[in-house]
Amino acid sequence: MSSKRSVCVLICVFCCALGNAKRTFSVQELTVTRDDLEDCGKQKELCVTSREDCPSVASDGAPRLPRTPEHFLNTSCHYLIHDESLTCRWIQTKDVRSETISSFILSRANIHRCPAILNIHSTFNLTIKSKSVIGQKEHFSDVYPLTIEDIIQAPRPLITSLNATDSSVSLTWSSVNMSLSITKCKVRYKRLDAKSWTETAGFPASVESQLVIEGLQAFSEFSLGVSCCHGFGRWSDWSHETRVKTTESPPSAAVSLSYYVDSDQNSGTRWLVLLWKALDVTHSQGLIRGYEVSFTPIKHPSLKNTVHTTHLKVVVPVRSEEYEVCVCAYNSAGRSPARRLTLDASQTHGVPAVKSLWVYSDGSSLRIRWEHRCTALNVSEFAIEWRPASDGALRRWERVDGSTFTVQLPGVEAQQRYIISVFPVSESLCGPAASISADLQHGALLDLVGFGVLSVSSSSVELRWSWKETEHCDNVLQYTLVLYGPSETRTLTVFPDKQRHSFLQLHPNTRYSIHIHGETSDGTFTKTSLDFSTLLLDGDETMRFVIPSVLLLISLGLFSVLSRTLCRGYFFPFISNPRYSLIGRWLLNPRLQQGSGKTCVLKLDASFLTDQQMEKSVIQVESEPEISEDTALWNEEESAGTPSAPPEYVDVPLLPDSSAYVQTGNLH
Repeated sequence: MSSKRSVCVLICVFCCALGNAKRTFSVQELTVTRDDLEDCGKQKELCVTSREDCPSVASDGAPRLPRTPEHFLNTSCHYLIHDESLTCRWIQTKDVRSETISSFILSRANIHRCPAILNIHSTFNLTIKSKSVIGQKEHFSDVYPLTIEDIIQAPRPLITSLNATDSSVSLTWSSVNMSLSITKCKVRYKRLDAKSWTETAGFPASVESQLVIEGLQAFSEFSLGVSCCHGFGRWSDWSHETRVKTTESPPSAAVSLSYYVDSDQNSGTRWLVLLWKALDVTHSQGLIRGYEVSFTPIKHPSLKNTVHTTHLKVVVPVRSEEYEVCVCAYNSAGRSPARRLTLDASQTHGVPAVKSLWVYSDGSSLRIRWEHRCTALNVSEFAIEWRPASDGALRRWERVDGSTFTVQLPGVEAQQRYIISVFPVSESLCGPAASISADLQHGALLDLVGFGVLSVSSSSVELRWSWKETEHCDNVLQYTLVLYGPSETRTLTVFPDKQRHSFLQLHPNTRYSIHIHGETSDGTFTKTSLDFSTLLLDGDETMRFVIPSVLLLISLGLFSVLSRTLCRGYFFPFISNPRYSLIGRWLLNPRLQQGSGKTCVLKLDASFLTDQQMEKSVIQVESEPEISEDTALWNEEESAGTPSAPPEYVDVPLLPDSSAYVQTGNLH
């Protein structure tokens, strides 16, 4: 049961395959000569190319099966006199799995001999039969009435010679000998890199003809063809394509020149770098064999120097003075117009080099990209030079528009290391080159190393790293520096021209993590990482806080001292308290107040106040134990807070002999 089911499935699959077979179109062509025609015996009106077709048609040439004209599209026939052959072409629809065999059936009344039917004055009906090889299925076309005179086609011409100059081509062709002569011909031509042909109008011609095509591009390769006719009938097939190359002529345009001056600050040497653009085919007029470059100091013409090179760049040492530079290209035919430039080698111009140069492998080529910041000088072009590191003579150049910042470098070889340089060009000025090394397997041969923290503050971190040339590395599309924080993430793409970076506006006393990721075509990997914490306060911030605080405290102290002194001196003067002196307490003794009413005061002479007479003496005060409590010098309550006992000795001035007493305010 299972075997029957499998057979049914196979039959269904086979039927579906046959039903889904694609219908295709193929160009069919069949040529018959007089010798290929045979008669059909009793069917005198028929001539066939195969006797097997005789039973398939009636005596009038009509097929016994239905016609299928959809299998015979765009049918056309022509007759060649010199071959006495009939050729027909058509487009046939067929199954891709089948092959077909085609044949002709010619019918006409009163055919005496089949080979004689193919002559210049003959008229007949043509039916085309197509038979599949596999299924033996037959298809018949419509009946085509043919008149040989109307379908005569001239034979294909044969180009015999070609002569080229720098702007013209002279070609000669011939036709096969025949009874009918050639009356008209036409020529078509095109450059090999062109898509369309340029065709001339028909012009009188003969069996042996010649034509000169002028106004052609020098040093260019062209394809040519010729077609002829007899004056009636059809044009011949185009002759076999023939190629010819025009000769060289002197270049018709001057090169586009730009320069910059480079100086070595250590040695003081100056270098003049000249770049020029290769002439295109329309202006080179041939194979450029080299360039002649001359340098002439304007003040010293005798020091003129001439250099010949095959490159598009030259570097020569110069002095700090004005020069006249002349560059011209030359080929085997001559020299181009000279490009002259006057420059001052003592000055440098501000065309900056490109930034963020990087290169990576892109299939069978290298993809290079860069950045360039806007400046006052508008960059019109970028010149890219790449050369094998092992052979500096094999240099290739590419020029791109100033708005382009990436380009694909084709034609690079595997296992070959290349040095790639990019020059910004602004009319007659250019900038220094930014260079990088790469190969097809690894891309840029640079590795990022030495990643670390240079400095940390409370609100920023400065990072540093370096780039090292290497022979083996991953094909990295780009490196990305990523800062991870508690509430933020920052990303920065880094390139070889950048070796440090600072993240600002960070939070104090916060832990951060920094990673360097490499992006490849397969994904992203982490190259290196580190963690750090910002400071609570910076040293500068501390000094900015401490110094003003100290100055403020000093100012407050000075202000306090000065204000206290001023207040005591002018607003709150010091008043002596007699209770704190022995004499004051003696004078305040109430016993003395109740005496005779006379108070004795020491009278001082004026001379007593002089420094010469100011001498000290000691007065001893003895206490009187017999004094009763009611006659004490002072009361305990009144003397509260005063010293418990007066000092035993008091320093007083030595009294002179002329001293006297004042009693009750009167002098004695």
